[in-house]
Amino acid sequence: MRRGILIALLVPAVALAGPKKKKKKAAAPPPTEEKEEKAEEKAAPTPEPPGTPTVPDTKPGSGPTTPGPLTTKSGTPTAPGTTQPTPTGTTPPAGQQPAKEEEPPPKEGKEVDVDGLRQEYLSLRDELFKSRARANAVASQLYSTRMTIKFTWGSARHYGVSKASIRVDGATVYEDSSGAIGNDDGVRFNGYVAPGRHLVTFHVEAAGKDDDSFTSATESQVVVKAVANKDLVIAAKGHDSGDIAYEWKRSEKGSYGLGIDVSVKTAATGGAKK
Repeated sequence: MRRGILIALLVPAVALAGPKKKKKKAAAPPPTEEKEEKAEEKAAPTPEPPGTPTVPDTKPGSGPTTPGPLTTKSGTPTAPGTTQPTPTGTTPPAGQQPAKEEEPPPKEGKEVDVDGLRQEYLSLRDELFKSRARANAVASQLYSTRMTIKFTWGSARHYGVSKASIRVDGATVYEDSSGAIGNDDGVRFNGYVAPGRHLVTFHVEAAGKDDDSFTSATESQVVVKAVANKDLVIAAKGHDSGDIAYEWKRSEKGSYGLGIDVSVKTAATGGAKK
């Protein structure tokens, strides 16, 4: 009986005194990429920008240090006492301004070739005359009516002409500022026109010979009709029958008598009148 009781007591004690199983620790998860990058950033030293001169340690007690060679922005060491080249587009320091290049003296003007200009003028004038001749030849084939215009000034004794002009259908066919219409009744225009209606304008500017402060201008427009296969002859005569140019000095009064008289007629081709 006692034996059975002892056995019953010893069995649980032996079971309790037996080796215990150790628990396995859970495996740590692998580090993430972000943690690795942060760890690398903390571990890596901050690089200094290229070209920054190294400042020696001047902590108290460290003793005097020998300054090392200066470096440029590109990192190339520079010997003490040397001058660095100035980059393009910057102003060099005082005392190192480059010498200005002397400007060459201005060249003297070339002499004008008068003979060459005269020859060019004559050549251009000949070409102009030839072109006018060709234009008249072409017009004579296209149009069968020749228009002849005469213009004269009948008051040349007391009034001089400073300007005179003739326009046909708005185009100027004659212009003069030498007073030619006061000297004769010559032909001022001779050319071919198309048969039909045409507008002819006469313009005269004059000034008194006794007192040129009295000036006048008169203009007249007339309509003419060109007949096929016949010439058209137009004769105009301007005048100023007033006396203000010479009478004003005597009595301080005077008058203007401006006007342009125009006659028109046809003629057979070749000059025979009709």
